[in-house]
Amino acid sequence: LNEYKYVGLVGCYTKEGQADPFEASHGGVPHDRKVIGEGVIAISVDYDGKLSYLNNGAPIITSEELENPSYLTILDDVQTEDGGVGFCVVSELEEGKWQPFKLTASNETIRAKPTGPPMKSGGEYPCHITSARVIGFDGESKATSLLFICNYGDDEGVLSIFSSHDFETAFKPEAKFMFGDGSKADLNRQQCSHAHSTSIASTCDPYSPVDICVADLGSDAIVQFSIKSGRVRETGRLAAPQGSGPRSLMFNPKHNHLAIVSLEMTGELWLIRKRSHDGCLEGLVRVSILPSEWPLPDATESQFNLGRWASDALWSEDGKYVYAAARLHDSVSVFQLKYRVDKYRNDAVVAEGLELVQRISTEGRTPRCLCMSDCGKFLLVAHQHSHDVSSFERNKDDGKLSLVDRITLPNAACVKLLDADKLYDTRRYKY
Repeated sequence: LNEYKYVGLVGCYTKEGQADPFEASHGGVPHDRKVIGEGVIAISVDYDGKLSYLNNGAPIITSEELENPSYLTILDDVQTEDGGVGFCVVSELEEGKWQPFKLTASNETIRAKPTGPPMKSGGEYPCHITSARVIGFDGESKATSLLFICNYGDDEGVLSIFSSHDFETAFKPEAKFMFGDGSKADLNRQQCSHAHSTSIASTCDPYSPVDICVADLGSDAIVQFSIKSGRVRETGRLAAPQGSGPRSLMFNPKHNHLAIVSLEMTGELWLIRKRSHDGCLEGLVRVSILPSEWPLPDATESQFNLGRWASDALWSEDGKYVYAAARLHDSVSVFQLKYRVDKYRNDAVVAEGLELVQRISTEGRTPRCLCMSDCGKFLLVAHQHSHDVSSFERNKDDGKLSLVDRITLPNAACVKLLDADKLYDTRRYKY
């Protein structure tokens, strides 16, 4: 492992026909249905972005241990007693579950050991999980690990929150929020709410150090929450364009009053901001992530919502560029954030828009998840229907991508990266 820069964890669907809104109406997006994922697979990323299997490609979590492990989060700011790193995985089933694991390594062997039994996720079809370390969550000076799980839901979207002081002891449920009816702008997909992803932003309030925002695809809304003194409460909603279907949400790592939202059903990217005077969200600008001539009238893709099926979107680590994936078109669009410095606050910026700098094929089918390395050099793309993960090198000067490598991973749904050195540094983050 010393030869590798990163360890990647890839969550794969272990059941066929998953997470495809066209399954009922059109029989799903064409792909090889005989190929099924085996669980969570560990891969390596070397210093040039080349990909290879760890454990000879054998799953570190099998489908017998946790079925449909479609999404995961790595708690790389939490270390277990023996120097491992904590991570948590959802089981995207009608009876939603999730489970915490400990990741350890020796030579080229990666192991995942459960640190607790599977727990109910609080809703149906959990599709996203993320985490944060919060000081003073329950009024004490000790740090608390919080988990935020979005349950997409058949009848209603649900956000569930769990907490633990010590990763190797039990997590406990803290709160559950049910989002109710959908916008009904699209009667096939928006009859009810569908919580799809969560993003966390720090605040200037020492008593409420983080805000949580949830993209609700079903109700066309971004739902905002605050955490204060061990309590989580809804503080506002930003209405998205009707029928747009907000899917992925991420705050800018350098300018945390700005965020981007992928609009799945209109194939767009939405730049929003959190206002400084009241903390409420407001929309700024929307841009298409598809070329104007897409799709051709006789193209197969045109039957699937006119070829519009946006998926993941994220910021570069320097906060200057946005990367947005489009399924069916199977591309990543790269945008540069255009801004000016606020003349009243030199440490703040005023966003002026997003400028397209590149649109590049992902070299696979149905790019579901994007992951950027913390150094900003590599972007990985998980392809659900071509059954692989692609690696791209990123030019930090202009944000453009170039393909490096591909590796076969059946029904890849999610990929997350961990600095390989963190699996060996036993001096970090002791409780």
